[in-house]
Amino acid sequence: MLHDEFRRALEAIKLRAPIEDVVRERVPGLKKAGALWVACCPFHDERTPSFKVDPRRGTWRCYGACGTGGDVIGFVEACDHVPFREAVEILAARTGVELPKRAGAVRGHDADLDPLRAVLEFACRFYRAELASAEGRASARYLAERGLEASTAEAFAIGHAPAQGTALVAALRAANLPLESAERAGLVRRSDGGRPYDFFRGRMTIPIRDVAGSVVGFGARRLDDRDESGPKYVNTPETELFHKGRLVYALDRALPEVRKRGHVVLVEGYTDVMAAHQCGASNVVAVLGTATTEDHAALLRRTGARRITLVFDGDEAGRKAAWRALNGLLHLEVEIDVVSLSGGIDPCDLCVKEGARAFAAELEMARPWLDFVCLGLDELRGMALAREVDRILELFGRIPKPVHREARILELAERVRMSPESLRAQLASAAGVRRARPAASPSAEAPAPAPPAPPASPALQREERELRLCFEELVGAVLVDPALAPVVERWLEHCPDADLARIADAVLALREEDAEPIDENAVLTRLVDDPARLRVVPLAEHVRAADEEWTPARFVEVQIARVRQVVERRALRAAYVELRTREAGQLGAADPQAALNDPELLALARNLSPRAAGASRPGP
Repeated sequence: MLHDEFRRALEAIKLRAPIEDVVRERVPGLKKAGALWVACCPFHDERTPSFKVDPRRGTWRCYGACGTGGDVIGFVEACDHVPFREAVEILAARTGVELPKRAGAVRGHDADLDPLRAVLEFACRFYRAELASAEGRASARYLAERGLEASTAEAFAIGHAPAQGTALVAALRAANLPLESAERAGLVRRSDGGRPYDFFRGRMTIPIRDVAGSVVGFGARRLDDRDESGPKYVNTPETELFHKGRLVYALDRALPEVRKRGHVVLVEGYTDVMAAHQCGASNVVAVLGTATTEDHAALLRRTGARRITLVFDGDEAGRKAAWRALNGLLHLEVEIDVVSLSGGIDPCDLCVKEGARAFAAELEMARPWLDFVCLGLDELRGMALAREVDRILELFGRIPKPVHREARILELAERVRMSPESLRAQLASAAGVRRARPAASPSAEAPAPAPPAPPASPALQREERELRLCFEELVGAVLVDPALAPVVERWLEHCPDADLARIADAVLALREEDAEPIDENAVLTRLVDDPARLRVVPLAEHVRAADEEWTPARFVEVQIARVRQVVERRALRAAYVELRTREAGQLGAADPQAALNDPELLALARNLSPRAAGASRPGP
């Protein structure tokens, strides 16, 4: 049932995301040519356009070096370098289609983690209530001093952890919640003597939620900046639910606006996010005091955002934070720009003191990321310039598409008055050094690889190749003319390629459901994330590209005759072995291949083998 719901969601996505629109967003050179759209292939270098998009079928295909093709989901997979599920989520965000929750992705799916979620939600309520206590007024006062309103504190569930070291422990015990779960969730620790105590003490608490809105941990800020005995901010330690490098703060709240506008704004701090949301900029999020990771980038990609704006302080720390963020985001192939605030103001102060218009004006004045990293280059000379260019080239190494990387190299060469050839050589040299670093040695305890299976005989290998080629054309013919599927079905047991068999099965299933139309797009939806989906469009296009006399029915007629011959040869060999075994009392008394050249033995083998007789019946 869940699979059927997911397929219906895929159908809805394809209806709302015309393939030519999605491709044109990622391939600006796509042009209309009759009923098709054409461009140079985005997946390899070429001068003559061989990449074609067919809106009628909802498919794309490279007729050049790649030879690949698929539907709109497959294109996003290939172009954005993401797995199938992530491509679906990107398109779902773009179209507003709600995806059914997967088995294993539903909140509460892991019963072992339910107690952790329970104590985290309890702690959130406990800290929130403590904000109204006499001691909690210090946290409330800090919020007021930053210009954050009570409604904002409520919306983000800001709280206060009492300085007394066992307040949460006592509250958990009173609520009959297990301290062991609180320990696993990072809320409670134990002294050397085994006494439990609160991890957060005397700090303002900020719940951190995953993208589904569940509390998975907390950030906590000290309230006296004169006290330098500990860090200003402390986060929940890494737990089964809390992974700092995999969480984007406030993404659960920002997601609807990000999906609507296709634009996400990334800032540094919790209060920056809260102030931005307070003034109406609800597409603002933050990473948790760490460099932007691949997991952060994957979360932002899944929002469907086409533009990411970094808003950081204008000081050196903010500049370094922006570089770290770019290093983690440039492979996304979205528009990235940077706002570097000046005058010592941070995003929170800007939003609170100057308001939504001032914040929006800064976003409008954002610099393209390359302009940002090139700031000050014209003032450098000699080795200082060379070092800075090296740093920029390191960022270029994060750009996945060669054509995009080349465009940046040409732009940088013009800015620094260096030859593009020297920049390409330096980039290639740096990439070579990275590749040459030795990999970690395998564990001594790693099991030895299994010995390879003995190779099949040359005759069997030839037959396997022959059958595979036959079934490639049979399945291609069935994709073009699904009415032929029942004819091919009778021979599928002899198909040596499981991918091809599953594609044929998908066509048969669609026929049983009386689906309309049954074409490559429908088959791809039916296959969901099956790896066989990569072969669907090339197989069908191979048959379509044949001469006029080679109709799908002709493909089926010729290839089934070839399959029948192979099956008969195999059956005769098996019967011959059986015959010789009876005669000599031992297996393999003679070469089975000899049966194919011995009329007398062929006749005996046919009498012994019903399978061979069945394979000899005329007609497909």
